[in-house]
Amino acid sequence: MIDGRDMEPPEPLELALAALATLAPGAELIMLLRCEPLPLYSILDRNGYRYRSERRADGSNEIHIQKG
Repeated sequence: MIDGRDMEPPEPLELALAALATLAPGAELIMLLRCEPLPLYSILDRNGYRYRSERRADGSNEIHIQKG
C-alpha cells in the first residue's frame, strides 16, 4: 500500500510506478490519495492495468490496481 495523502507530487506517482514494475500477476497495489491521479490513470490505461477508485469517508481516494 502506498499512502500518498501527505506526499507532494510527483512522489506518489513515482512510488506507484516503481511498485507496479515489481507487481506479481494477481497481486494488487492499493494507493491512498487526496486527489484523482489522472496522469497515473493514463499510464495504467496505456499499459493494460485494471484499476478502480473509491471515495473514502474522509474524502480521499482509495485506488486498487492490478495487472490486466
